[in-house]
Amino acid sequence: MTDYDFVIPQGLLILGSDTRNRLYVEQEKLQAYFPQFTLTQKSGSGKVRAKGVLTTNTGRRYPVKIKLPDRYPHDIPKVFPVDWDSRSPHSYVDGHICIMRDDQWRTYFSVAFAVAKSALWLNKFDVWKSEGYWPGNEQEH
Repeated sequence: MTDYDFVIPQGLLILGSDTRNRLYVEQEKLQAYFPQFTLTQKSGSGKVRAKGVLTTNTGRRYPVKIKLPDRYPHDIPKVFPVDWDSRSPHSYVDGHICIMRDDQWRTYFSVAFAVAKSALWLNKFDVWKSEGYWPGNEQEH
């Protein structure tokens, strides 16, 4: 039994056998699974961000930005839907959404994995907006 609500495709993982530069591998996985996303590193600060647009099953489009923490991949990235009212279940005061608990994050998860989890979250968000309930299993934050 897992803590996840879907089977994780191996292509979304960065396993120890891949010794290439982490950011290169992250970009490669994003392009393979979510080509509408880009991964950039700010010159000077070194901060890494991903951004793109996700479309839900209802056809709604959500621009998303992902901030990688300084200790990435040891700490979970923060996912922020752009330009929307963040008052919803499973979101934090600063506007980032809860794609999973911090203690569930593993260093072999990729940015593409975070995008996939964000897509699941946004589909559940659409149900919550239209039907008034959050579908599926819920976990404490």
